[in-house]
Amino acid sequence: MSIRCSPGVGHGWSRSELSARIDAAYEQDGLAPPNLTDPEILRWEHGQRRPNDERIDYLCRVYRTRPDRLGYGEDHSVPEITHLERAGLTDIYARTDDESMRDLFGRIASARHRVNVFGLTRNFYARDHVLPMIEAKARTIPVRMYMMDPTTDSRRDRYRLEPGEAAMENPDRYLREVLRPLVAAEERLADFTERGGGLQVWLYNFPCSFAIEEIDDHYRVMLYGHGKRGTDGPILIFGQDTPYTEYFASQMRWVERLAVEPWEPWTSKGLEVYRAADVIEPVT
Repeated sequence: MSIRCSPGVGHGWSRSELSARIDAAYEQDGLAPPNLTDPEILRWEHGQRRPNDERIDYLCRVYRTRPDRLGYGEDHSVPEITHLERAGLTDIYARTDDESMRDLFGRIASARHRVNVFGLTRNFYARDHVLPMIEAKARTIPVRMYMMDPTTDSRRDRYRLEPGEAAMENPDRYLREVLRPLVAAEERLADFTERGGGLQVWLYNFPCSFAIEEIDDHYRVMLYGHGKRGTDGPILIFGQDTPYTEYFASQMRWVERLAVEPWEPWTSKGLEVYRAADVIEPVT
């Protein structure tokens, strides 16, 4: 087994300098220096000879590392798992930008089981370069979208918190540029529903504090802040079976159930989720 932290690697020491540093470490301990020769160190490097345990100990002290990182022995310690890893947080983006959008589109393109979307407007899904990708995916797996009804008080209140007029703040524009194209796509894909795919577009009439994209078993969560545009919110991606993913999964299941099986106390509070196609005529 050869020494991995050889001269010229890591610290960039020559063999004579390494020998001098080992001598100094011995002298600090009140021991006679070994005065290692270049050929002896060279044999360590090439695996022709293994240093004894004492030499390995001093090599570790000089290189400030462990024996396994020098090539002597194996690391059997349990890898340290950070609190972020325990939470299942796999990635984070500061805001919606080209990089975060590439991540989203890549996840949708590779989705194998489901794509569920919940949020305020989700208007980019109706864009000319995005909608064809959504339609193609809905031919093979179910795609469900839940957006806030543009005529509700909740939506007007949300836009009161934004710093300026948002692109889709006008309900008529949102209806024309987003909802109608999505409902038209839903109609085109109607036959795929029975085959395990299809697109469904739903509206809801209550406030929301974050957007969720549930893509297979991963969750992209975008926060909605005060005095900020929706696209300014950070995006967190969770990808493991943890209490965090369970929380966001439960949020999606809650919306889904409210859509098909309303129950108390939410019905008495006036919360509703309903098909966009039932209230909006598609583009003909």
